[in-house]
Amino acid sequence: MRVAYKIACSVLATIPVVALAACSSSSGSSAGAMGLSGPPPEVNSIVVDAVPTADEAGLYIAQDKGFFKQQGLTVKIVPILGGEFGMGDLQTSKAQIIVGNYVSFILAQIDGKYAAPQLNPHAAPNPTLPINMRIIADGSQMQPGNQAVYVMPKSRIKTVADLAKYHASVAINSPNNVGQVLLGSLLRENGLDLGSIHQPVDTFPDMIKYLAEGKIDAAWLPEPFGTIAQETIGAVPLADFDQGSLQDFPIGAYVGSAQWVTAHPNTVAAFLRALEEGQQVADTNRAAVEAGIENPDNTGPFAAQPLQAATMTIDTYPLNMDVPVMQRVSDSMFEFGEEKTLHAPYQIINMIQPEPGMIR
Repeated sequence: MRVAYKIACSVLATIPVVALAACSSSSGSSAGAMGLSGPPPEVNSIVVDAVPTADEAGLYIAQDKGFFKQQGLTVKIVPILGGEFGMGDLQTSKAQIIVGNYVSFILAQIDGKYAAPQLNPHAAPNPTLPINMRIIADGSQMQPGNQAVYVMPKSRIKTVADLAKYHASVAINSPNNVGQVLLGSLLRENGLDLGSIHQPVDTFPDMIKYLAEGKIDAAWLPEPFGTIAQETIGAVPLADFDQGSLQDFPIGAYVGSAQWVTAHPNTVAAFLRALEEGQQVADTNRAAVEAGIENPDNTGPFAAQPLQAATMTIDTYPLNMDVPVMQRVSDSMFEFGEEKTLHAPYQIINMIQPEPGMIR
């Protein structure tokens, strides 16, 4: 997965390397398609924490089709509720790579320390530990219908303005994540404020249940859970997030701890070669996306949910890391007050590990 560059050849020599990484590209090369290979991985087995949604289709396809095995890797995919939980696994080395939303990763990186959420409300809080991460791949970018706010058809919430009018409870899957940025942008573009709504935290399956029971007013649901809600409880989309400033918004990223990534360049390179093949298939073969998400190995908290993959909408799956596109996330976070300790948006280039271990 290549960091994207777009510059004029005539000025190439005059631009510093750091500046080059901030330029964008409309195309990229595929490691898998080019048949690139390198030294064997330093380790042959890794754990990847992932939220089992359509955002991670490339990962599941790579697993389904044996692309990781072809690169000498055994990859165990562990389902998690959100990237917030995966970061705790990075800190304790239970996972080597996690895929989740940009927002949570950026916030933790800014703070330099992190305490994973505690699932058991009666248990002691998890310890706050140092954290330092590197983004190794862009995972997904939003498309129409992929991320939306859902309500029940007889709800008093008929418009985005009604969310603020009734101080609606709009469920998200974890605190301080991309759901808050999406909701903040949607409300801002309608002249409203994020503080006008409540944001209870639930799992996606529970959101669907609570929406049907009237315990929440609305829910942010990515695919396939939006389609599940429509087909099982008759929920209807109130607003699609893929509009205005959020069009094609980056959603997911693959990260590892800086220490592990830099110590295992061959392992990271092998993982990326396989993942990129999976991303290519995801972008060109809808049936493979459906099969990858429906795979019976996708066990965990979401596995029991009925999955209507054939009718869901899916993301796009980048083959390179386009830094200006990725920077949009941090810029939006700053705009909506998420980066409270900073006087300017965090520069995401500081988190990016460019082509770790990749052979040209």
